[in-house]
Amino acid sequence: MRPIMAQAGFRDKTAEAGAAPLAARTGLLYNAGDKETNMRARNPFPAMLVLFAAGVLCAAQDLPAPSSTTGSQAPPPPEPLFVRLSVYPTASLSRYDFNNDLDLYELRVYVELRRGSQEGPPIADALVSASGERVDYVTDHYEKKISLDKGRLPAEFNVEIGVKGRAPLRESFPLPDWLVLTEPKPAVIDPGNDLEVRWKYGRFLAPVDVRAYDFRTGKEFFAENHLAGPAALIPASRLPASTIIRVYIIQSWLYKRFLGGPDYARGSEVNVIPWSQVFVRTK
Repeated sequence: MRPIMAQAGFRDKTAEAGAAPLAARTGLLYNAGDKETNMRARNPFPAMLVLFAAGVLCAAQDLPAPSSTTGSQAPPPPEPLFVRLSVYPTASLSRYDFNNDLDLYELRVYVELRRGSQEGPPIADALVSASGERVDYVTDHYEKKISLDKGRLPAEFNVEIGVKGRAPLRESFPLPDWLVLTEPKPAVIDPGNDLEVRWKYGRFLAPVDVRAYDFRTGKEFFAENHLAGPAALIPASRLPASTIIRVYIIQSWLYKRFLGGPDYARGSEVNVIPWSQVFVRTK
């Protein structure tokens, strides 16, 4: 609404025609007596003062509230962050040996956090948490292994990233699936027999890569990619004797989701890669 004051420049057309000004035409205002009419005709200043004061009051109500930073520009928005979040749903039937860390289920979380873009400097002093646990800074990224209850595997995980000078970023993402080895079981096996490797998915079928190597020497002796399976066979002729063997499978294709919006730099993403492992001994 335009303030009354803005109408102060309005000119009465009757005044242009030689008639008395609007303030003096008291019949338009109210039914006044002759004496008061004569007084108003002789002295229009009080009525004009009232109209002027009303206009100033209305205009003052429309003015913006004074700012404590008058004359300064609003601070620019914080620069976007490059975020690369990689999550590995991990099912270990055993670790490092056939009888160690049996049925260990984890979320292995890795967070790369940089200023401005993928080429920006890493941020080492952020507060990063995943599924309620603090994620530690290591060299140039954040990482954490979160142990889970085998009987209560989560269907999603959440991440919170706090960087000085900006509001925390909070995101939740689904865990599409778990990939779990079912064979071989942690045990001492006979290297004279073929070794069957089997696996299962919870909801979705996807090809897997299968690897097996001598854990003591690091020498890989079996590698197959994009197996539609759910099984592969390692020939006995390839199995080393009297050692520890690590067998692991990993999904050939990862689940990816890009992160958009003003908080995230171009290329920010979430990757989910299910995998599983087991350690066995050979006689």
